[in-house]
Amino acid sequence: MFVYAIRSSFIVAIAAASCVRNHCHFGGTCISLQNDSSEFVCNCTTGWDGRLCTTPFRYIGCFQDTPARIMNVRLPDSNSNSLLECAARCHGYAYSGTQVGTACYCGDCLNSTSMPDVECNMACPGDSSKNCGGQWRMSVYSKRAR
Repeated sequence: MFVYAIRSSFIVAIAAASCVRNHCHFGGTCISLQNDSSEFVCNCTTGWDGRLCTTPFRYIGCFQDTPARIMNVRLPDSNSNSLLECAARCHGYAYSGTQVGTACYCGDCLNSTSMPDVECNMACPGDSSKNCGGQWRMSVYSKRAR
């Protein structure tokens, strides 16, 4: 059984194994938890997520949202929202999107107009080095392989 958690803005998973061998892929770092060497987390590098850093996570672009919404699931706003937090909360969906900083949306299809990236200009409260959409603008990320 795996348990997903957010740790330092990275998507991680707790698994029954040790870091004697790095189980994390694509440059992910294995970190043992507490004094129990049988549990670890994967600290994934940019562009990867999932329990062992094997799921591609990539920026699709800035999109115009509408009152009908371009993604059908809106999660509760988060004052610690970041791109990775939203993606983790959207586990099981193909797309995650952030908007107006604190909003997180999930969906399996994307049908919207692409906008210039500069229009997604609101900082993420959980990672101010990244932008989390804007007014009626959504920063969209995908977990689908190309």
